[in-house]
Amino acid sequence: MNTSLNAILRPAESMKKIPGTDKKEHGNSNISQAKQPVVTSAVDVTRPKQRTRKERSDKKKDIKFPVTPAQREELRKLAKELRIEKMDPTRKFETISNTLVLKKALEQYSIFPERYPPLVYSDTGQYMHAEALLRDYVIIEELAIKLNLSIRKTVYRLIMNYIYRGEVDSNAYREGR
Repeated sequence: MNTSLNAILRPAESMKKIPGTDKKEHGNSNISQAKQPVVTSAVDVTRPKQRTRKERSDKKKDIKFPVTPAQREELRKLAKELRIEKMDPTRKFETISNTLVLKKALEQYSIFPERYPPLVYSDTGQYMHAEALLRDYVIIEELAIKLNLSIRKTVYRLIMNYIYRGEVDSNAYREGR
């Protein structure tokens, strides 16, 4: 076993190639290694650069918003309708339904922002979730900055106005019906 500095810094293959480490040349290899000058090669001790991974385009951001019992009931009714429509009782459709409502509300807000007035926001302690795609989350962030609200308050405003005011038929709205 080599205990010299050369043995620590160099791999075992390069130690065999160093002249003067052969036992035939010198009687005791430990003594010969101690008398040799320590030659250090340029050893890179810095950590390798970590690669920054590109975020997935379909990544989702979880957003929770407060609901009253009546609002929770309305959202759960929508989820139940979605569950019946999809015919899959094993999946949890509340979050999926809330996400669809949020997506529709964002589309409606971009066309009819006057239909989304400010609401009284109160933190009830009961929450429901929506999982917005990254591109929708960016739009929500921009809207929150524009309205000077938090993201949670913005999502609450979008979803609750959409639930209580309903969806607007854009073609009928433009024709004045």
